Amino acid sequence: MSLIKYALMGVLALGSGAALAEGGAERSKQFWEKFRLSQEQIHGKQDQAVVSSDAQKRANAQQQVVKE
Repeated sequence: MSLIKYALMGVLALGSGAALAEGGAERSKQFWEKFRLSQEQIHGKQDQAVVSSDAQKRANAQQQVVKE
């Protein structure tokens, strides 16, 4: 086979792959958003406890600074 045939095959393969993959990123994002939402509904928010404990640590640190 000549080099031109290989180049043409490569271009066709890349072109068809791009056509099939169009919109794949959006579908993936939608899936993960739905998955996270369903997990929050089942287990509750994971960050909620972390945020409240961080806020308490900051408040305690501020109180210690004020006392000093």
